[in-house]
Amino acid sequence: MTHQIRASRTPTRPLVVGVIALAILALSACGSSSTNAGTSGGGGTTSSSAISSAQADLAKFTAEVSSYSAIKPVAGLSALKGKTVWYVPLGSAVPILNSFGVGMKGALDKLGITLHVCDGKFLPTTVASCLNQAQTQGADGVVTGYVDYKLVPTAFENLVSHHIPVLVAGEASDSGKADSPGLAFDDTTPSIEDLQRLAAESLIVDSKGKAKVLFVGVTDSPQTLAGAAYSKKFFADNCPGCSFTEIDYNTASLAKVPSQVSAALISHPDTKYVLVELDAAAASAVSGIQSAGFTNKVKLASTNGGLDSMQRIKASQVQFVDVGLSATYLGWQFVDGVVRMMVGQLPVTGVGVMRVFDKSNVGDLSLTPEAYASNDWYGSDAYEQAFMTAWGVS
Repeated sequence: MTHQIRASRTPTRPLVVGVIALAILALSACGSSSTNAGTSGGGGTTSSSAISSAQADLAKFTAEVSSYSAIKPVAGLSALKGKTVWYVPLGSAVPILNSFGVGMKGALDKLGITLHVCDGKFLPTTVASCLNQAQTQGADGVVTGYVDYKLVPTAFENLVSHHIPVLVAGEASDSGKADSPGLAFDDTTPSIEDLQRLAAESLIVDSKGKAKVLFVGVTDSPQTLAGAAYSKKFFADNCPGCSFTEIDYNTASLAKVPSQVSAALISHPDTKYVLVELDAAAASAVSGIQSAGFTNKVKLASTNGGLDSMQRIKASQVQFVDVGLSATYLGWQFVDGVVRMMVGQLPVTGVGVMRVFDKSNVGDLSLTPEAYASNDWYGSDAYEQAFMTAWGVS
């Protein structure tokens, strides 16, 4: 079914790869969790230059974003006025996916293009039905929100065969297909790695290079596994004075995270930081911290800028940092990609807009679902003009 995009009024959940986790949850009846009790690192000394480097990098991301990179110009978009783009999110109940749609609508309005939304509801059959409806109802372009190509390949290829450009947003190509004007992938892995890097640097700086970290990783997909591996390697390469203990879960076993965190903290009583790969498990990690009696012994960090995480930072409730990514900006980026495809070009992908949130900068923010579904937390809306200039829109 189609429906209008509106600002989400439900609690925020994690960005990007966390959505894949929800898909797996919807498709599986059971799940498992595991604990990787091995602790690595902690035997060396982190140099003052490494700490200073991390501090300098963080400083670039703590203030509001006031300027944006120029967007590569594209010609011929005036011919798209009156066209229709369909947005098929894996499940619009996830606020981040809804917020992508809010951003997309704002961008498409500037181009005189209509947006239709068809909710995949985390069901492959519904996702496929939405894509098939887009074909039969005359869509001029389609953007999917974190739908793996391999989930419904026939439905994707049906659109391609009818010469309807499809941008697979948020996903890497895992089928060997190269980008083309007919089917292309907007892979957000570089943004994921930046999120993990900034979170790690926050701990390195706060601990002066001596962070004893319990990392809560996600095993739902190759991308979540890669995110955890990236974080572990970053600590190993940049903080020899830090230690890194990892526990893992998948979304279907999220209820087990409190007991996992509690057990890991009791087994590693010198832990000073809990780093959660995705915000989805942050609240569960807090429960585990409290159960273990570590509320005043550890600090929590996570990524993706979830509303509940931001509220904990503001209230000084265990969490001290969150690295967020603007969902609205990504919505504009996805539109930029699909309209380029609609005029026969390849999309131009880039790293999203992110910001490091801590006690120093959350106080003046409006921590509401409506603000989350906008760019308000990240800075000015000057990026809109950057895109519009590239599109030849005044």
